[in-house]
Amino acid sequence: MLRILKFTAAFLGVAVAIFLLVYLLNRSSFHTLFENREDLTEGSEWVEKTYSLAGLADYIHLHPDRVSIASRVVNHPDSTLMFEADTPRAMGTLSNFLLLIAYEDAFQRGEMDPSGRISWEDISRHQLPGLDHSVHDESRQFALRNEMMNGDNQDLISLEDALQLLVRFNGLALSDYLLKALHSANLRMDDLIGRLNLDRTEAPLPFSGLYTLLAPSIQGVRADSLREKWQQASREEFEQAVWNHSSLFIDGPQRENWLQAMQQDRLGLTFREERDMLSLFPKTTAREMTQLLLQLYDDRLISESVSRSVKNYMRKPMEGQTAITRNFSDYGAFFDNRIGLLNGLDFGTSTYTGDTTVQAVFFDKLHIAVWFHMSSNHMHQDFQQRLIWDPALIKSMKN
Repeated sequence: MLRILKFTAAFLGVAVAIFLLVYLLNRSSFHTLFENREDLTEGSEWVEKTYSLAGLADYIHLHPDRVSIASRVVNHPDSTLMFEADTPRAMGTLSNFLLLIAYEDAFQRGEMDPSGRISWEDISRHQLPGLDHSVHDESRQFALRNEMMNGDNQDLISLEDALQLLVRFNGLALSDYLLKALHSANLRMDDLIGRLNLDRTEAPLPFSGLYTLLAPSIQGVRADSLREKWQQASREEFEQAVWNHSSLFIDGPQRENWLQAMQQDRLGLTFREERDMLSLFPKTTAREMTQLLLQLYDDRLISESVSRSVKNYMRKPMEGQTAITRNFSDYGAFFDNRIGLLNGLDFGTSTYTGDTTVQAVFFDKLHIAVWFHMSSNHMHQDFQQRLIWDPALIKSMKN
């Protein structure tokens, strides 16, 4: 009996110790989940239904306010699939596609030097606590492993290699740094958007400015009040405020206070509030992005050399993936994933038909439970790729 009691006490002691260790190491994560327990159930009735891509097609059909699709088979315009293709949707880091075009254009014109070196320390100043920090770290580790940086105190990386990291990881800090470097060189994204004849696409904005401007933890104002304020303001006023807040975060006297506030309470937003704030982020439409991809694939996006360079950047992160090599003879993509939003731009040539498809897919304002489900299973990427090569899914979506 005594032996049993000793064993039980030892077992319980170890179990308690493990629980405390796990809790202490992940205390912020447990706190976040507890604070968002109601949001996590939003749309939960759809989770089981969307385990299959046919069920996901049903979700899309019944929620046109949350999804846009524009898919076109090159040289076969009769095969075009459009669903809410002209509805403005938040780009998220798909804005990096425009950034990549801008840099390649600047390289070809001789306005910027692709071998020019930039400092990782300067890039890191744009990193917001609690927002894709692991992505920023993974980017640096990838650069070190592939000898893009030497790991010394300076950690310098070329612009050309930085663009590779941008396409592969979509880091917010690197995106901000590169966007500001363009503006410092008097190469404005507004000008590029005009040259590309994009009527429904807004210019990218720095993520550090967007998130700090819309963070209750920094502004000391309720999320709904912040959103209402900036929805009523002019777009010009909002964009100027975003740029100002980004500058203040990088070099302003408020920097340390803002960092401390975000380390303690991140943005101060629930999952649902963070998703709803994306309605203020720069937008585009699936149709306009697909038009760009069509020009890109035909080597007509600004110039043949720019088009080829951008395509090669988009191909590299996809190389060597089993599903890609099995189903595609050529494939390149941009994807984004943040709370309530799953976006993708891609081009691909099916190994089964030899046809090439270009497409833009936006899952916007997703139910929180559906977003967690799709995000954890990479369903938006699978859906988008199958929309190129899977005839059953293509037929289901057209129906």
